[in-house]
Amino acid sequence: MRNAFAGAAGTALVCSIWLCYGGRVPQQPEPAGERSAVLLHRGLPAVQGLAVNPQGSPFVSIAGAAGGIVRILTRDASRTLAETAGQPAGLAFDASGDLYVADRQLKCVFQVKPWGAMKILVENLASPEGVAVGPDGNIYLTDSEASRIYRLTPGGDLATLSTEVARPKGIVISNDRGQILVSDSGNRIWRLSLDGKENTQFAALTDPGQAAGMAIDEHGNLYVARDGGGKVSVLSPEGKPVDSIPIPGPRVTGVAFGGYEMDRLFVSEAQAGALYKVRAARRAQRMLWEPGGPLRITWPADGTIVNRHDGEKAEGGLRIAVRGTSRGAGDVRVNGRAVAVKDGRFETSVVLRERESKVLAETPGGQRDAVSVLWDRDSFPRYRFSTDDNIWFLRDIARNANRYKSIFENPYMALWRDMHQKYGTKVHFNIYYETAGFNLSQMPDKFRSEWQRNADWIRLTFHARANDPARPYLQASPEQMREDYRLVNREIERFAGKQLLSPVTTIHWAAANRAAAKALRKEGVRVLLGADAFRDDLLYVGYYLSIPQLHRVLGRDYWKDTDEDILFLHHDIVINHFPPDKVAAELERIASDPHESEVMELIIHEQYFYPEYRAYEPDYRQRVEQAIEWVTHRGYKPVFFADGFLGASPPR
Repeated sequence: MRNAFAGAAGTALVCSIWLCYGGRVPQQPEPAGERSAVLLHRGLPAVQGLAVNPQGSPFVSIAGAAGGIVRILTRDASRTLAETAGQPAGLAFDASGDLYVADRQLKCVFQVKPWGAMKILVENLASPEGVAVGPDGNIYLTDSEASRIYRLTPGGDLATLSTEVARPKGIVISNDRGQILVSDSGNRIWRLSLDGKENTQFAALTDPGQAAGMAIDEHGNLYVARDGGGKVSVLSPEGKPVDSIPIPGPRVTGVAFGGYEMDRLFVSEAQAGALYKVRAARRAQRMLWEPGGPLRITWPADGTIVNRHDGEKAEGGLRIAVRGTSRGAGDVRVNGRAVAVKDGRFETSVVLRERESKVLAETPGGQRDAVSVLWDRDSFPRYRFSTDDNIWFLRDIARNANRYKSIFENPYMALWRDMHQKYGTKVHFNIYYETAGFNLSQMPDKFRSEWQRNADWIRLTFHARANDPARPYLQASPEQMREDYRLVNREIERFAGKQLLSPVTTIHWAAANRAAAKALRKEGVRVLLGADAFRDDLLYVGYYLSIPQLHRVLGRDYWKDTDEDILFLHHDIVINHFPPDKVAAELERIASDPHESEVMELIIHEQYFYPEYRAYEPDYRQRVEQAIEWVTHRGYKPVFFADGFLGASPPR
């Protein structure tokens, strides 16, 4: 099943490069009133369940002969997450990104980790059909043949919640209302409380189409996939029909909200094996991975990094605004000071005096919310130049080691030395371990001393084991991530020296699940670059970051995941996307926003340098120099992000 749903991703080097790390690639705008279904992906035979992970990306269950779970990557590519050898039906994600699957044939519910590891949670059921994860952390599931609705605790305790719904099928939970909605084989929808004590009929569907997968929007409207009806029915919070969205093909099996704003409705259709998207009138309900609660600090978000553009100088610190919402009665206290609440909102200011500070909000009723805020105290305009997908220049140096007296006889390295000598540019090379006919173990240590003499402006760090496959660490285990990282670093240290290494890198495709990223953090990596592109409402670049976290990274220079202790920056401009005469204009656009102008990350990919490459750019040098000239003339200083706080050692 590994290749059955692979699509047309391709294996050529060009498959990933032009959009590899985004530079905030804009999506094609859709008409404001567009409600028609747009084909997003084909090749999903017998598609059943549909769920969206914390990154807004759709996953589907395939109930064919070799059942499995497939992630939709792009219009042309998908990837199998797990092969179940059964008939997986309902899917649901929890807040951490673990997936729960109900499998009719295997008669069990199992958990799938982001790297594909499976674990059976409960088995020996009659015919598990639907699964949902509640805001209480419990898993709720329907067993159709047994006419039972179960609750499964995180500790593994299974309890019968209801036996009153005949042959229950789909299930969804209203996260803020604490209600369960379940469809049955008689085309009725039932509303239950999380404790199962209340059970009332919510709606009865009389038009064609069996109620299948369901989703809820921010106003409590219920979206119901109609298997056999060729549509998605929309019901009000009171269970009344309010809309109908036609879908090509009769077998509409799943529905889920996703996309960057969680306002795209993904819909699966089993007859054609297709996934569609529809521009929804409203966004999804608050998802499990989105902040909520009766008291919430809305600005700054946890992990926000502020600098001189974000506040006013105060004695010994920086004064910044703090805003939030409160549904409780009375004032709130922010860092111990009383603040009035008006219309459910509050605003005050705090003075940051440390590199990292806590902002704490409390209510008289005992509600608390706290965020960590980082202060880029010594901030000044600075830039770094990084190059990705590097390996060919090292292969050339290795093959010409007997002839070259210097690494700078290689034309690519000569270019970067010119940029350094002319502008003081510091260059960070993210490199592969291997390519056709070469790997880093073949790199001679003849030039080790020369590498070290230039360690003030050169860094060599891990990028991936190889260019292919695309997104190599999207579903990688921690062990694979660690093995490849050590493989590359060991060779760099051997042929160039430890001084050339850095705790800052860009993983190939800027894609890695949380466990793989945690493995890198344990190896010493502190900063990851590249988290900023959506295409066709699907995440293209973004590591493991959830939609709320991606919102925190985008539109600002930087952000820290305080849970994992990893700093994230996005690339400001991918220079191989822009001809020389467009580079300055793009940089001017970015710099017009003070929250994106302080730290400039410039990036280009190695292969465009070479005439033999199919997408060769003969003006490669001009593109590079245009960008460097622009930042230099505007006072940006070259840095490495491992120095000081992301390169912000006090300027001399």
